[in-house]
Amino acid sequence: MNQSITVMGFGLSERDLPQASLALISEADVLVGGKRHLSAFPDTSAEKIVIQGKMSDVLDRLEAKVSQGSKVVILASGDPLYYGIGSLVTKRFGADAVRVIPNVSAVAGAFSRLGLSWHDAGVVSLHGRGPTPETLKSLLVHDKTAVFTDLTNSPDSVAARLMEQGVTARACHVFEAMGTPEEKHTEASLEGIAAGAFSDPNMMVVLGAALAEPPQAIGLGMPSEAFAHQRGMITKPEVRAVTLAKLGLEGHQVLWDLGAGSGSVSIEASRFVKQVCAVEQKPERVADIRTNITRYGATNMTVTEGALPDAAQDLPDPDVVFIGGGGKNLDAIIRMASDRMGDNARMVVNTVLLQSLGTAVTALEDEGFNVEVLHMNASVSTTVAWDMMLKGTNPVFIVTGIRGEG
Repeated sequence: MNQSITVMGFGLSERDLPQASLALISEADVLVGGKRHLSAFPDTSAEKIVIQGKMSDVLDRLEAKVSQGSKVVILASGDPLYYGIGSLVTKRFGADAVRVIPNVSAVAGAFSRLGLSWHDAGVVSLHGRGPTPETLKSLLVHDKTAVFTDLTNSPDSVAARLMEQGVTARACHVFEAMGTPEEKHTEASLEGIAAGAFSDPNMMVVLGAALAEPPQAIGLGMPSEAFAHQRGMITKPEVRAVTLAKLGLEGHQVLWDLGAGSGSVSIEASRFVKQVCAVEQKPERVADIRTNITRYGATNMTVTEGALPDAAQDLPDPDVVFIGGGGKNLDAIIRMASDRMGDNARMVVNTVLLQSLGTAVTALEDEGFNVEVLHMNASVSTTVAWDMMLKGTNPVFIVTGIRGEG
């Protein structure tokens, strides 16, 4: 077996490298790693390749070196096959061509410093991605969870995000520069961590995460009073129930709610899908959405503040889209959302405006959707004197577009 590539766990610092690993480094023709890893070997005669930019470009360079017969050693933080580079390298070159040498992971280092076992802990990685519904689920399911952070998803931003979701914690720990003379340990509440600033690399451990208040049950067509909302800025219960039916939601899907208002459609939809991404421009409505997320424990739901269509650019691609507020940008919003969806897609647009109805139908048809228009005019009973009467609500057009198998 010709193992011309060695992926070596760096541990917490170079002091964790055993003599056998140091010998392999001294024999290497090419040494690969982050700047921190490579700086530990200033006297090596090996060519150094810094891991930066696109990982595919780095792997292309390594492939060229291997084809020339070079011995390549890749230094990886912690344990290479535990949220590390090891899996990428073995996938590219094949397990038979790669030797992997494990070492102490950052998770093991953090829990050892706390004197806690971690066989029953949750572990989530935020490298290159923000907190997701899976992150929150892991935190709420496990009494202790380790979080791999990065420069963008730093401990303070993660703590702030958790608090927005109504999460509390018994304690929160951040370990910076573990295994080095600059090592620092911070213990604080989520509030304290959110107010701090932390150097990279670091490891975050959250203990005893829970929702601050037991969430209320989510029903279908819940009354408007069940949601925090601005006057008039909520989809009426009857319309909401029909809209959810038209969306045809399934458990694996990502739903976008564009122009979310109070988030009432998103909240009720969160029962049925993997992830809900709400977008709303008005800060006061965003505040209402966050209140409703906390009230109903909708941990698989996020809200983005900003103007459409640009505000949706960083969201995960949707399977289903609901547009409840497009205004003058409706055409652009529909086309932007369509571009982000696959061949099998479903989009529902609600509007009370005749011009917007025409815009929605035309844009959806242009984008390859089969279109159905439902005109809904519901009347709800109200008490008068000794009797009751029906009071009509504003008529609403529910425009459903289905592309492919939807």
